[in-house]
Parts: sequence; structure tokens; C-alpha cells
Amino acid sequence: MKFLMPYGIHTPPMKQVFKWKLRTLFQRRRPAVADDNFRLEVHPLAAQDLEREEDFIVWLGHATFYLQLEGVRIITDPVFGNIPMIPRLADFLIDPKHLDPDIVLISHGHYDHLDTDSLAALEIYRKKRKVILPLNLSSYLKKGADVTELGWYESFRYNESVTVTAVPASHWHRRGLFDFNRALWCSFVLEYNGKTIFFAGDTAFDRHFDEIAQKIAPPDIALMPIGAYKPTEVMRQNHLNPKEAVEAAKILGAKTMIPCHYGTFKLSDEPVGEPHAWISRLAEEESRKIRILGVGEILPLVRQETDRKDMT
Repeated sequence: MKFLMPYGIHTPPMKQVFKWKLRTLFQRRRPAVADDNFRLEVHPLAAQDLEREEDFIVWLGHATFYLQLEGVRIITDPVFGNIPMIPRLADFLIDPKHLDPDIVLISHGHYDHLDTDSLAALEIYRKKRKVILPLNLSSYLKKGADVTELGWYESFRYNESVTVTAVPASHWHRRGLFDFNRALWCSFVLEYNGKTIFFAGDTAFDRHFDEIAQKIAPPDIALMPIGAYKPTEVMRQNHLNPKEAVEAAKILGAKTMIPCHYGTFKLSDEPVGEPHAWISRLAEEESRKIRILGVGEILPLVRQETDRKDMT
């Protein structure tokens, strides 16, 4: 089985990737080129900080969020340490044993989103935690995991309060030499208590955002990736830059956008601090509609009905 990308080009031409990798290797032999000393603001996080009754969301770096929604604990794309050949730049300051999710969401199979060591640290097998991922991706997990695979627009109802739906993303799959697009990729929509959270995972900017907006309620919060966008000719078919992320959140009708997927790993050519500086400028223009979190910063989710004033 092989999945096809209906939006744009599913992966950049290998010739462009090869030329980029050669250039990157050459630059790494010289003093730092086009980089900076930016590091994400990291908030100390203890186990007791997560013991709270109200709903909340905390960013743990890259695409990893930990949420409590109606008492249900959810973690997205858990990655706690380094990834192959790329060191972590933002410390992970809490022992994973204090993260006890009911649901683990994995958006796709790239190593910075599906990390088997982090899944083992969460003890998903012993504790039989529900793992929700796209079609065919569970083959990369050990036997015995409690998995539910979803195709685009398929849903899983965890309980009376929380439902998870997979929706399209403009991306692709590969973990080895011979498994290109052998598993699906997706974004997720979380519905709880009449509210909606959109988690993008990884995606490029394409027409799927208009399609999703026609099928789901406008998100109260959109968790949007803003990093790994240079060189443009290689990355634009895979990732969003900050401006594109904001535009996508507007198309979805999101009330608030929280940026992620930057500052934790250096995956591409833009300076580490550039996405943060760019999204900070956009946040000033958008007023309160973009909420930038530090790593480990807890954002309470207030349970009250308010008039929607979205990013449109």
C-alpha cells in the first residue's frame, strides 16, 4: 500500500535535496553560518504543576503539547530528547513518568514526531494508553499497543466528552529507504465540551485548509508549526513559515493561534531565532490572537462561553 498526496507536490525533487545537503555539510565545516544564539524561554515544570482541575495546555517543545480537556490527558507527537543526528536545543525539564496521558496522538512518521524511545518512556504498552495515529503508522510500534488508526475525516470517540478526528495535511511519510509514503500523515481536531482544538502536526500551505474549514467548527485554538521553511525551494512543499501559519489559522477561523515546531531542533537553514522573531512581529499586528508560549509554560483553558472574535 502506498498513499498519494492530493495537494501540491508531496516531496521536493531529490536533486534539490541532495544539493541542499551538500551545501549544508560544507557550511558546517566553517564557522557558524546564518545562525544565532537564540534559545527558547524554558519554564521549570514539576509534576505538581500538572495536578490541576481546570483544563490547560502546555508546550513541551517542537510539536509536543500536553493538554487536559474535560479531565482527559492528551499528548501530541511526544519527543523528549535528541533525534537522529540532531541535538535538542531546548531542555526537557520534566520526567516523562510524570506525564501520564490517556491519549497519545502521532501525526506522522518522521523522527521528530514519532520517537519510539519517548513512547517507551510514557509506558504506553504496560499502561495500555490509547494511541491514535494515521493509517499504517502503527507498524512502527511494538506489538501490544492499544492503537486506533484513522484515515482523513475519520473520528474516534474516547468518551462522552472528547472526540479525535484526523484531517488532511500536505506532507509525506518516510522513516527508512524503502517505506516512502507507506503510512499516512494527518492533522488532528480535538472536540470537547463544545470547543475545538486543531493540531496541525506538519503541513505545507495548500487548499486543504479551505476544505477542512468547510467540514469542522472553527477552532478555539490552532496549534500551528512555524519552523523549518528554508531553503524555500525544498521546504515549501512540507512546512509552513510564520506568515503562512497565521494565514492558515485565519482560513480555519481560529480564535487563537499557538505557534510550535521551532527553536527545539535546527532542522533547516533559517537561523534558530528567526521564526520566533517573525511570529512575534505578527503577534503585535494580530494583538491577542497569537499566543506565544515558552517551553513548559502552562496556559489555563477557561471554561466559559464568550463571543467569538476570531483571527478573521
